[in-house]
Amino acid sequence: MIVRITSKFGSIDSAHKTPHSGVDLTMPEGTPLRAIGEGVIDRIYDGTGAIGKGLSIRFPDGTRTIYGHLSEVKARIGEHVQPGKIIGLSGNTGNSTGPHLHLGMKSPDGSSVNPTSWVDRVIANGRVGDGYGDIQHFSAWEWLGEKIKGFAVDDLADYLADFIVVSPIIAVVGAGVYCLINMFSKKAAIWGVIATVVYGLFNLK
Repeated sequence: MIVRITSKFGSIDSAHKTPHSGVDLTMPEGTPLRAIGEGVIDRIYDGTGAIGKGLSIRFPDGTRTIYGHLSEVKARIGEHVQPGKIIGLSGNTGNSTGPHLHLGMKSPDGSSVNPTSWVDRVIANGRVGDGYGDIQHFSAWEWLGEKIKGFAVDDLADYLADFIVVSPIIAVVGAGVYCLINMFSKKAAIWGVIATVVYGLFNLK
C-alpha cells in the first residue's frame, strides 16, 4: 500500500491556522500502524481532545513521537515497544476531516520536530510515495500483484473465451513485431514478441 502526505510539517491551511506541528498521512481507516523506533508508551489519548485517540512513544534520548486520530490503540502506558510493533490502527477521531494519521515528533525540550524522514517506518506492509505525495513510484511487482488480486475466479471463463478470440491477433502482431525488429537484432526481436504477448494478455477485457 502506498500512502500520501496531505499536510506537510509547518504548513498553514484551512485545517491548520498555525504551523502544522507534524505531518498528516491519508490512508484507509483501520490501517495497522507501527512503532518507528524502540521506546516506551508514555501517554495514551482517550479521544476527547482535538487529536482524538492516540498515543505517544518516548525514545531513550527523550524524543517523543505522537500518533493521532487513531480508531484503536493497541498499546498501554509503560509498555516497552520495539521498532515495527503494531501499536494502533489509523482512524478519523478528534478534529479530523477524513481518515488519516497525524504523526508528530517532539524534542526532549518539547519543541516540534519535523518527522517527515520517519514516515516510511510508520505503515505496516506499506510505504509513502515520495515524502510529499506528488510522485507515485512504479513497481512492476506491485503492478503484477494488483492485476492478480483483481482477477476474480468467476471471470476465468470470460477471460479464456476472450483469449481464444484474440490469440490469433496477438500471434499476428507478435510475428510482425519480430520480423520488423529482427532486421536490427534477433535478441531484441524475441523480447519484442514477449512484450507484445504479455501486453495483450494483461489487457484482455
